[in-house]
Amino acid sequence: MLRKVMFAGAMLFPVAGLADTVTCHIIYGGENFTVAARPTSEPYAVKGEKIGRYFEFKVSYVNTPVDLAALSVYVYSIASGESVLLHQAKYPAEVSNSPGKWGFTGFNYVYEPSKSSEIQYWCEKQS
Repeated sequence: MLRKVMFAGAMLFPVAGLADTVTCHIIYGGENFTVAARPTSEPYAVKGEKIGRYFEFKVSYVNTPVDLAALSVYVYSIASGESVLLHQAKYPAEVSNSPGKWGFTGFNYVYEPSKSSEIQYWCEKQS
């Protein structure tokens, strides 16, 4: 099953056909998810997406102001009922995909220790 979700700020968009988009491909519990973001100047308005029972995934693509421009990927545990940061990665907003198949992040594994659960992801940028 593939679930496609796209967010930028609090708005939802379909994934296909959008230029200047970051798309993250997530695997959890045998399911595939796609979370994508468009540029924003309001990173605190970006909402995380619940993935399975124990994770929340958020990608923030800030393009203005230029001195704060960055791509940030966050994975939270929600097993306790509250969001607890497990993983954070930050990249320059102008990052390019690496040659090969794992975009600009490479293939990542993130573990939720209290439930012995795992999420895998990689992100790519479409300009």
